[in-house]
Amino acid sequence: MASRARAWRWRLRRSHEARAPRACPAGRSRFGVGERPGVGPAGGHAHTGAVPRGVRAGGRAWGSERATRRFQGRGVRIRAGGLFSFVTGRGTGRSAFLLFGLLLGLPLPLWGEEVPVRFEHVQRTRWGESVYLLGDAPQLGGGDLARARRMVPGANGRWELTVSLPAGLRYRHSFWVRSNDPDRLADPSNGVLAGAERSDVVPGAAVPRSHRLRYTSGWAAPRLRYLFAPGEARDVFFRRIGPGRAPGEWRWEAEASTLLGELAFLPHDGTGSVDRPPDGGFYRTRAVSSELEDGRLRAASTAPGRGRVVRVDGWWSRHTGNARSIFIYLPPGYDRDGRRYPVLYMHDGQNLFGPDALFGGWRVGETCDRLIAEGAIEPFIVVGVANTPSRMQEYVPEADGGEASHYARFLREELKPWIDRSLRTRPGARDTGVCGSSLGGLVSLYLAWEHPDTFGRVASLSGSFWLRGWVQALERSPARPRLRIWLDSGSAGASHDSLEDTFYVRDLLLRKGYVLAGSLEHEVDHGAGHSEPYWRARLGRVFRFLFPPR
Repeated sequence: MASRARAWRWRLRRSHEARAPRACPAGRSRFGVGERPGVGPAGGHAHTGAVPRGVRAGGRAWGSERATRRFQGRGVRIRAGGLFSFVTGRGTGRSAFLLFGLLLGLPLPLWGEEVPVRFEHVQRTRWGESVYLLGDAPQLGGGDLARARRMVPGANGRWELTVSLPAGLRYRHSFWVRSNDPDRLADPSNGVLAGAERSDVVPGAAVPRSHRLRYTSGWAAPRLRYLFAPGEARDVFFRRIGPGRAPGEWRWEAEASTLLGELAFLPHDGTGSVDRPPDGGFYRTRAVSSELEDGRLRAASTAPGRGRVVRVDGWWSRHTGNARSIFIYLPPGYDRDGRRYPVLYMHDGQNLFGPDALFGGWRVGETCDRLIAEGAIEPFIVVGVANTPSRMQEYVPEADGGEASHYARFLREELKPWIDRSLRTRPGARDTGVCGSSLGGLVSLYLAWEHPDTFGRVASLSGSFWLRGWVQALERSPARPRLRIWLDSGSAGASHDSLEDTFYVRDLLLRKGYVLAGSLEHEVDHGAGHSEPYWRARLGRVFRFLFPPR
């Protein structure tokens, strides 16, 4: 079969002459209606892994797919090194499309299937510089240079990155050489274009997904502007379906199809008035049917109301030798239906819910209620595990001088079995996550990596990866458990919120075969520090990644 595939491999060769590097223009986005500046607070840190000046780079390069990483889609299993590869060099670049699914008689991925796409670029850089990948697709930065993806450095000036993209996606991408200086990382003028911008298509069939939106408004003839694909906005008229809540107000309905994983939209009246959400961006929903009223977006299929929090005090563990409080968030509808729910275990539980929590807390319940109402996440249970005076020992792995293995036994052998007996949970690893910040972020990744049979989803916010004992053990580990991993950091403060330490772990995981925007997501929150308000602000994006709607 392999010889037949090699004999019938389809390669599309295309050459282009690289343009001389030029200064980056003011950051502009092709994702959305019109263009917007891609400017944010300064942040970042010097990258010590960049290739120093003097390393020979350039020449001709050819993309070859001989790796054996596996792509597991919904009902589609294709053995390839990403299905789709780009290799460019200084002077000449070529791209190779490897459509193994077609050649082997397998169905190509449909839209909604994620295809690993590997990008390679050969580029000479100076110390403290890196090559960044920028595209108009949201997974590639959405045209905003501050959100471009830093690539992974390799030998001889080669930079690589594998990103998961939807099958059939048409998109543009380019490579940029940027300084990793923390004061310039979010600066749209920090960048030099390396080669020409390219347009490409991810292999597979793009199948639009339909959404229905109901809208309450006093406009005479409202319209719906939405993103059909990256860089392509469309307009449709709402149709009136009934009276509103008061004279002069009406109920409207519109249908829209999009090639994106979510419907990103803005209602407007056609004369310049636009209904925008509080954050000034787009309304976004993954639900098939949604309702928008007074700026509040909710999925039509979600249970109304709010979740509730149950507190259990004095929970004693024989493994840690202490007692603590447990805070349990039950999503809306839990008390009215008989369904089972996934569970997220979160550390520093006393900071998660109450308004009197440290620095205002995380407000986990409010975030979950809002995202569930919008249809942006699958409803899940949150188990907040309070810390104790032994936090430093419990959250630090033994390789760094702590006793995290005892904390792990408490969670796995005592608390989780009790939760699964007491509540309607889905107890499998794929439906169980763990999340924390700072040392809690470190111990979260430790727990999932060491115990993937218990925890299949993990989020580390501003993880304390400057503790390198366990990180080095992770680097030496040949294992690559099937996990869904979120990593992030800010860029402000004396340590820049461990930004480069987080990049170090990200690159380590990418070299092990994890894929950005697929099994792994990484974000830099420019200008953010190391405290609860910043983690609270990122929490919605974390939950969207960990528990997308089914």
